[in-house]
Amino acid sequence: MRQKHWFAFAVLVLIAFAGGSWWATQPRLLAVEPEPNATAVPGSASLRLSFSHLMQPESVLQRLSIQPPLPGNFHWEGKTLVFTPARAWPGGLTVRVRLSRGAQTQAIPHRRLTDAVEWWFQIGYPKVLYLFPFDGPAGLYLLDPFTATVERLSESGQEVFDYSLSANGATLLLTVREGNGSAIYRRENHSGQVERLLFFPHGQVRAAQLSHSGTYLAYELTELKEANAKTHVWVTAYPPQAEDQATRLGASDQLTRSPLWSAQDLLAYYDHTNRCYRFFDPATQSEVDTIQAETGEKAAWSPDGEMFLFAEILPQAGQYPTSHLLVYHLPSRQLRDLSERTDVEDLGGVFSPQGNRLVFGRKFLDALQWTPGRQPWLLDLESGKVRPLLSNAVYNHYDFVWSPNGDQILFVRFDQMSLTEPPEVWLMDANGSQPRQLVKGGFAPQWMP
Repeated sequence: MRQKHWFAFAVLVLIAFAGGSWWATQPRLLAVEPEPNATAVPGSASLRLSFSHLMQPESVLQRLSIQPPLPGNFHWEGKTLVFTPARAWPGGLTVRVRLSRGAQTQAIPHRRLTDAVEWWFQIGYPKVLYLFPFDGPAGLYLLDPFTATVERLSESGQEVFDYSLSANGATLLLTVREGNGSAIYRRENHSGQVERLLFFPHGQVRAAQLSHSGTYLAYELTELKEANAKTHVWVTAYPPQAEDQATRLGASDQLTRSPLWSAQDLLAYYDHTNRCYRFFDPATQSEVDTIQAETGEKAAWSPDGEMFLFAEILPQAGQYPTSHLLVYHLPSRQLRDLSERTDVEDLGGVFSPQGNRLVFGRKFLDALQWTPGRQPWLLDLESGKVRPLLSNAVYNHYDFVWSPNGDQILFVRFDQMSLTEPPEVWLMDANGSQPRQLVKGGFAPQWMP
């Protein structure tokens, strides 16, 4: 009788062992980021799925659904699948993710996920980056417009020249003073980790920008140790390995500045010596186009990377030359005057995220409509209709920045009649309603998704 009991016990042990072994070898989804039901997720967040086993990539991707879909890149970090959006998730968006059953392991015999998994998370609303103060060594700050809470992102005592965000908002580049020179720093916004990328012991670096794909880095550098030092635009692979691997754009005696990447990884920059914008393709290391421009004012790309917007002084019959907004369509090599009128001076145009609207600063030249400051105007590119957004004659409005959703606009205003007053960072709805001051003494605002 005892023998039967021992036999039954041994069978149960074997069954339990086999079951445990089967369970241990079955693939499972161990963790996801952002976590299920998470709210106020940064728009720059990546989606991460961590598995218990190395998985066959295609078998996972074929069964993964992200709604609403967003352009981006997938890559694997060992057993973790990472999706990095090409641009930030829109604020307020609820993202729904589903992984259907059936994805299989790399190891033979192939094991499959037996259960489908679904979850959601909600993207928070973007915050506002800005530099402060305007009249001394500036630091970089982050403001929540809803709660009015402020966080300093740069180190205390560190002087920030300027900064930029990657296309998806995940990486922040800062150019800062460092001793007698300067440096480019990188901040990963998800983790808050800060790292120095490049150091220039005898140079002043500014306008560091990542290409849309994150493959290249451009910046402008002035070598202060040289007599009659000129500023040059440089391009290097990202992340940079060494300063001497960068490519200078233009000859050593040319002054080049203002690098600006398109969504197609084409770099525009201004050749001040020859009075023209140049367009450089780092993939082929070649110049693909040029366009003459006298002013070299702040320019902008359309979201699709096909149209380049800039201000140019145009002669007017019987009148003084005036600044107009011109848009250059690279595929067709066509140039178009968006200002059209002869009695206006337009500057600082910026495309909306959808590419169908334009916000810019306008000043009338005739005596009846003239104002000391330039006012914000909106142009509908589809209908051609143009209208003012605000009217406050003594203030000059500039540095317009669309929110990721295209429903709000940041801008800076400055009192033209009281030059001792500091600049102010303001926010308004895209139709010009509900304007409100965010920061007095701040400048260079941007949205942090």
